[in-house]
Amino acid sequence: MTEKRTSRRGFLKAVGAAAICAWTAVRRCAATWRGPTSDSDGLPDVGGDPARHELRVLMKAPEGLFRPTSTGCVVQWVPNGAVESRVLAGPTAKELDVVKQIISPDPSDITLSSARPGGEFFFQMQYRRPGDGEWLARPVRRVQTQRSAGESFSVALIADSHVYHSHRVEADMANLQKTCDRVLADRPDFVVFIGDEAGVHYLKDKPGFMNQQRAYERWELWRNSFADVIASIPTYMVLGNHEGEAGYYQQHRMGKGPVGYLQRWGTIARKRYCLNPLPDTYPEGGENEDWKGDPASPATGGGADGNASPLQNYYAWTWGDALFVVLDVHRYTNPGGGTPSTVDQWTLGAAQMRWLDRVLTNSPARWKFVITHHLVGGWEWNLRGDRKGGGYLYGRGGAKYARIGEQAQITDLMNRTGAQCVFYGHDHIFAHQKAEGIDFVCCGRPTYLNPQWWSKSAWKEAYGDVGKRNPNDFHAAIGYTRLTVSPQTVHVEYIRTGTDRAGRENVTTPEGQVVDRFSIST
Repeated sequence: MTEKRTSRRGFLKAVGAAAICAWTAVRRCAATWRGPTSDSDGLPDVGGDPARHELRVLMKAPEGLFRPTSTGCVVQWVPNGAVESRVLAGPTAKELDVVKQIISPDPSDITLSSARPGGEFFFQMQYRRPGDGEWLARPVRRVQTQRSAGESFSVALIADSHVYHSHRVEADMANLQKTCDRVLADRPDFVVFIGDEAGVHYLKDKPGFMNQQRAYERWELWRNSFADVIASIPTYMVLGNHEGEAGYYQQHRMGKGPVGYLQRWGTIARKRYCLNPLPDTYPEGGENEDWKGDPASPATGGGADGNASPLQNYYAWTWGDALFVVLDVHRYTNPGGGTPSTVDQWTLGAAQMRWLDRVLTNSPARWKFVITHHLVGGWEWNLRGDRKGGGYLYGRGGAKYARIGEQAQITDLMNRTGAQCVFYGHDHIFAHQKAEGIDFVCCGRPTYLNPQWWSKSAWKEAYGDVGKRNPNDFHAAIGYTRLTVSPQTVHVEYIRTGTDRAGRENVTTPEGQVVDRFSIST
């Protein structure tokens, strides 16, 4: 840091004023990790590493970084029973002092602040059982604070990991680890997960399987699958359909099983393991609709159990010269009803659309990016993609559907306000297409491919033939999207990080190399 860096005393004074928050409305965990059973998900294997084994005994989820600002960010952790936790922080790696020490069985967080804008700070977490002599010391982490206008930076965009399925397949988890390693090596300022991560809705679950506890386990599995990334790089989450928080999942029945309350369970579990921005985290704001569940309804529950505003489901922030806007296309679609059967049923809801208009209109940022799990409409084919209309219309496809459903309103708004890009996931490939002057980018996948989709008529309409590049462009390869932003140019690159378990890539790019790239200039 330069001579303008914050002093250790000033840093500790600011951090010491931050509050530690404990969740009191969650089930208290067992004293040790219980491992996978026949009806639950286990954490990733730690092999013979004693330090990682001890960490797993002590913590349901170790430290994670969320809500980064110009002066710091939130550090959050989830103990596994009563654990003593110690937070050390300072302006350099060699100037760390204890800023908080707490014994709690509940998820806890602390806001570290007082770093300079565009600068950095350092922190370390230490854990032990109360009364034990030795601390389990975690690595010292360096964290980048919010950039000011004129500064360049990079971002990692990770989509559709589906770890609730992938963790059962060794090859898929190996791919995921390669992606994590590359992201850590690239050192982006932050990472955005574009949905379908935690799997509170999973088609292979048995009827009646999902409940609140298992929703916690799915989110715990996601958090630990990306533990090194989330502990090192501030993290944001976009909600996908498999997070289970859609309006049409308020009451959901799997086969002939009992009704499940996926939206309520999923929201509560997510807010325990992933801290998205609050309405007052950034000037751009976010969901603040004062939504509360009905205490008499098991589908929505009361306002005290977490399924209430602030939902942390849509939000925006400015970093350097770029505005990032995260949308939730699911929660306000068919609340209490069934899955969408027409593209017009997909909606952001009136309040979110008004907020999106206000944020895009008022932002002076040179670059404006919209991030959503899938478009607010998509193709007009059935779920399988082999018949027009009928059944579950699933939100698939990119630029070709820029004027389908409510997406047309968003397209017009983006053009009116000078927004350049839509980044999305859902389709498990990398694709760059353009329509209405807007770049549509499907951000790939870090685990495995779905070649059975590519032969369908709907897919060919949306993305073209798997063996061709024009007129539609799609790359089937394991990896993630890297976004590099400067005041003059935005570079978008898709980096191949692994190899599909069935070898179904349509690219020959070696692992670790850039599959495709494009740039936008002022």
